Amino acid sequence: MLGRILGGRYELLEKIGGGGMAIVYKAKCHLLNRYVAVKILRPELVEDDEFVKRFKRESQAAASLSHPNVVNIYDVGQQKDIHYIVMEYVDGQTLKDYIREKGRLDTAEAVRICTHICYALSHAHRNDIVHRDIKPQNILISNDFNVKVTDFGIARAVNAATLTMAGSNVIGSVHYFSPEQARGGYVDKQSDIYSLGIVFYEMLTGMVPFEGESAVSVALKHIQDRITPVAELNPDIPKSVQYIIEKATQKNTSDRYKDAAEFINDLDKALIEPEGSYIKRPEVDLSQDTQMIPALSVDNKRADRKNKRNPQSKHKKRNLLLITLSVLFLVSLVILFLAVGKGILEQNTGRKEVEVPKIEGLSIEKAKRTLESRKLRLHISEYRYDDKTPKDYIIDQELRPGMKVKTNSLINVYVSKGIEMVVVPNTISMSQRSAELELERAGLVVGPAEYVNSTVAAGDVIDQSIMHSKEVEKGTEVILTVSLGPATIGEYVGLTEEIARKKIIDDNLEIGQIHHEHNNEVKKGVVFKQSPDVNQSVSPETKVDLWVSLGPNPSKSKQLEIVLEADIESAQVKVVRVFDSKVIYNNSHKISDGPLIIPIEGAGKVDYDIYIDEIFWRRETVDFQQGG
Repeated sequence: MLGRILGGRYELLEKIGGGGMAIVYKAKCHLLNRYVAVKILRPELVEDDEFVKRFKRESQAAASLSHPNVVNIYDVGQQKDIHYIVMEYVDGQTLKDYIREKGRLDTAEAVRICTHICYALSHAHRNDIVHRDIKPQNILISNDFNVKVTDFGIARAVNAATLTMAGSNVIGSVHYFSPEQARGGYVDKQSDIYSLGIVFYEMLTGMVPFEGESAVSVALKHIQDRITPVAELNPDIPKSVQYIIEKATQKNTSDRYKDAAEFINDLDKALIEPEGSYIKRPEVDLSQDTQMIPALSVDNKRADRKNKRNPQSKHKKRNLLLITLSVLFLVSLVILFLAVGKGILEQNTGRKEVEVPKIEGLSIEKAKRTLESRKLRLHISEYRYDDKTPKDYIIDQELRPGMKVKTNSLINVYVSKGIEMVVVPNTISMSQRSAELELERAGLVVGPAEYVNSTVAAGDVIDQSIMHSKEVEKGTEVILTVSLGPATIGEYVGLTEEIARKKIIDDNLEIGQIHHEHNNEVKKGVVFKQSPDVNQSVSPETKVDLWVSLGPNPSKSKQLEIVLEADIESAQVKVVRVFDSKVIYNNSHKISDGPLIIPIEGAGKVDYDIYIDEIFWRRETVDFQQGG
C-alpha cells in the first residue's frame, strides 16, 4: 500500500499502527498540503455490507465533533474494495504505550490526562455521541503532551458488528467494558464513564483490575467481581483519587458520575484537596430486610408499659406478640417467594419470543405502533442529521429485522433530524487557504477556484458563488473567485489581428480601437503598433488599441522634373531614392536640352536626393498619393 494515492489526494507514506479493525498509515494530503492519518479497514470487515453501511454513517456523525481533545475525522472514502477514514495526524504514542514505558503514572499526571479525556467525552456526549470503546489504545499522547481521544463513532459501528460477526477480536476492549456492555445491555454516556474509570485505574497502578483466559471470563468479572481498591496496589494514591475511581467504576449506573462534567469537577478538587472527603460515595443499605422492625419495636414498648401496669398478663401478652410476629414473618416469606417465583416464571415462560419487524424508514409514531403490536418497545438511541431520511423518521435499527427477541424488549433506533443546514461564512478578503479552511469548518465543500486579475492582492478571495449568511445544506459546493493581482499589458505587436484580439481577452483586458493603415514594412493583417505599451500594470478590463497593417501602399507612376540653373551649360546629374539609397538616374544633361524629366514609381511620400557633378544639390519629396 505504501506510495499508493487514495481519493486522488492521500499518498500513503508509512505504516504507523494497526489492530483488529484496521491498519493505520501516515499520509500526505496533496490538496491541502498537510500530513494526515489514514485508517484502512481490514478486508474481513469490508465483506460485511451492513457493517460498512453502519461504519460510514457513524464515522460521518463523529466527523461533526470539533474539540482540542478529539482526533478530528476529515474524510471517509472508498476506492474499489478499500474503505478508509482520513483523520488528524497526531505525532506521538498511545496512552497504552506510555503506561508500559513508565510502569505507572504519578497522581498529578494521571489526573491531568483523565481530565482531558473527560473534556473530550463531555463534548461528544453533548453532541449525542457515545464512544463505547474508551481504552488506552484509543487515547493518543502527542510529543508536546496534548491528549486526544480517537475512534469516536467507529467504536459504535464495530460494537454493533461484533454481535453477529464470527471470530471478532474483542479481548483488547473487554478489559474496559462496563457491566452493561458485558451483559449486552443498553449503553449510554455512563458506560464511557466506567471505561474511563478503568483507564484511570490502569494509569495509577500499571495494570487492569480484571484479567482472564478469555474475553467471556473477563466480562463476567466486570459483572460480578469487586475491583481491588487502588490503594492496595499503590498506597501513595490520595484518598480523593481512590474515591473517584470507586465512584466511576460502580456496577450500577445510578451510583456512577451522571456525566463527564461531574467527573471533571471532582478531578479538579483532587489536586487541591487530595485527602478531602467531598466525594459522594455510594451508600450500601444493609437494613432493607428489617425495615418494619422500628415500628414493631414501638409496639413492644407500648406493650411493655401495659405489662408493667398489669403484671399478671405480662407473660401472656409477650407470648401472643411473639406468635403474631412469627406468623407475620412466615406470611411475608411466603409472599416474597411467590413474588420472586412469579417474576422468574414470567421472565422465562411468560415472555414469548417474537421477530423484530422492519421499522427503518417509518415515522416514530408508526414505528411505535408496529413494535407495540408485537409487544416490543421503542428506544431512541440517538438523533442525527440525515440528508436521505425525513425528520423524525427511523434511519436505522440496531436489531435487524427477523431477529428473535423476548417480548417487552427495547428496540434501539436512530432517528433523523432531517437535512443539516449550515450558514455560509464570509470569505471575501481572506487568503485562498484561509477561506477554504473556513468553508470546510462550516461543513461546506470547496469547489475548483476561479482565478481573475483584479486590483486586490494576488491570492486573496474577491468573490464566492454563494452569498455569505445564507443557510444551505451541509456539503453544498462553494466556488471561490481568487485574485491574480493587477493585469499586465502583453506584447501584441507582430501578431495577426485575430490572435492579438484573443490574447487581449485572455489577459482580462478589453479590445479598444483598431486602426488599419498601409505599412510598407509590415505584412498585411499584422499588428505594427499598440497602446498602452507592453509590460505596463493596469486595472482589469483596460482597453488596448491596435494598429494593423494593410500592407505596402499601392505603387503609382510620376515624373521627377529637374531644371538646371541658367549658368550651368552641362552637368552630371544623379538622383538617389533616400529610403533604400537606390540610384534611379545618373547621366549628363545639357541645359540647352531643357528640363530633365525622370519617370519614377512609388507609393506614399518618397524623398529623392539630387546630386550635380557629385555635389548634393537638393532633396525633392514626391507624394504618390496626390494626383498630377
